[in-house]
Amino acid sequence: MKHLLALTILAAPMGMLQAQEPTLKARELFYTPPPDTAKPVAAAKEPEAKAATKSVPTKSVATKGTAKAGDTHTLSASVPLGLRYAVLKRDAGGQYNEVDPDTSFRSGDRIRLKVDANTSGYLYVVMRGSSGTWKLLFPSAEVAGGSNHVSKGESRQIPSGERGQFVFDEQAGSEKLFIVLTRQPEPDLDKLIYSMGGTVTKDGSRGSDRSLVAQASLGDDVVSKLRAQVNSRDLVFEKVDSASADGKIENAAYVVNPSSAPDARLVVDIALKHK
Repeated sequence: MKHLLALTILAAPMGMLQAQEPTLKARELFYTPPPDTAKPVAAAKEPEAKAATKSVPTKSVATKGTAKAGDTHTLSASVPLGLRYAVLKRDAGGQYNEVDPDTSFRSGDRIRLKVDANTSGYLYVVMRGSSGTWKLLFPSAEVAGGSNHVSKGESRQIPSGERGQFVFDEQAGSEKLFIVLTRQPEPDLDKLIYSMGGTVTKDGSRGSDRSLVAQASLGDDVVSKLRAQVNSRDLVFEKVDSASADGKIENAAYVVNPSSAPDARLVVDIALKHK
């Protein structure tokens, strides 16, 4: 049976800025934002803002709706929200290399998932077990103290750690992963995976002293709700299989929400099948 990587991509509704279909492909949007969104909107109105300094302070506009202190960049983003992910398979020499998602996995194969974001945001990854519940893979207590905040240029390995890997056993079937990337913390997920410790802010987020719940899990209802909150036609998807200048093969998938809205998000389903 040929391995199949099934992907369902969904995204939240976009603002008026994204009324027209994007002209760039997903990989281009991930690495090179469109010229008209590369500059903050406020820059073009700077003279007017100075004239109205007394009545409309610039500071209050920039921090309105901020998810957490120090995270204002997630609300003033001027670039699309993009995710790159790749499946890495261990070779005979113990090295992990990106493989074609359509590779046929067999019992004993060892793989990892590598995820990159093109801008600051919050990443969640869960896996559906044989019991039907979704187990938390990321955030992880071993990475950044359990924080799920990711910055531009950062990579996250799932499972984490030097020896982190998925191993296909003798039983054929499907391993399902669910990925969520948002500009702001996702309340429905945070309340399930983080403890109730920490100071609660007005927007529902918690302070830095929060900790991950041991053996955190999600139900199908939560996953289904997140899927329903987004719209697939607002996403741009591209699968890449090419060689770079140094001869290294890139096998990855790019998923981009062109929206620069503060509530932009991506939801991705991945089904890894083996025989």
